[in-house]
Amino acid sequence: MKGGVGKTTIATLLCRHLARTHKVLAIDLDPQANMSQALMGEAGYRRFMDDESPSVVEVFKGYQPPRSAASPTPLDPADVARTIPGRGEKLRIIPSRFDFSDNLCEATRTDDQALARFIADGFDDIDIVLIDCAPTESVLTRAAYHASRYVLVPVRPEYFATIGFPLLHRSLEGFRKQNPGHELDVLGIVINDAGYKGGNDGGPEKAQAMTDIRGEAAKHSWRIFSKQLPYSRGFPKMMRGNYSRLGNARRSFYALERELRRTLSEEGYLL
Repeated sequence: MKGGVGKTTIATLLCRHLARTHKVLAIDLDPQANMSQALMGEAGYRRFMDDESPSVVEVFKGYQPPRSAASPTPLDPADVARTIPGRGEKLRIIPSRFDFSDNLCEATRTDDQALARFIADGFDDIDIVLIDCAPTESVLTRAAYHASRYVLVPVRPEYFATIGFPLLHRSLEGFRKQNPGHELDVLGIVINDAGYKGGNDGGPEKAQAMTDIRGEAAKHSWRIFSKQLPYSRGFPKMMRGNYSRLGNARRSFYALERELRRTLSEEGYLL
């Protein structure tokens, strides 16, 4: 429920790293399509757009509009989920398009369960699905909830760090009341950009923000991951697929990934 906290970076890098050992499906629900561009690469995403290939837009529509065919055709999951080169068959993405928001606005009523059904019907072989969300409450948020068991919450330790926490809590409670048979919990809070430029630890501002974060997390019984992600110029390089001279970015992200795997294992989901 807050922008600029690292949702796309963390989700994208988790997709890449978890795909070393498991079959991963990435889903881009952000109309900015940054996850799609990062995973597919600039040239790959441009080809995808030029080819007018099916995307998450068509998943919500429920069909492939007429192009070469004379009429609408069913969506084939194999056509929608694109394999990421260099990962074998272990990493696929359902990409977003820049006209995503326009398509949803033009729809009379968007089916917020369409994504969940599409995953259930076509991806039995997948071990883990990671969904990158836009930072606003919308039909996309509800669609992500319907398709998910857990929510991962990145936050930066700064002024107004917890502004989205009450919004998220109310959003989750509202979804649970409307869908009592669906278990949906916050897996944990990830502290991102834990230090600042120049290598300092954030000083009193970070200390105050962390006090606020811990207080809000305690209200809702939300876990805070012990492994924090520091400020590092290595993370933008990792997003571009450049793993040279990463400083502390690689080490800190591997530590978070291990803690995430361990947490899921404790919840009964072995990774």
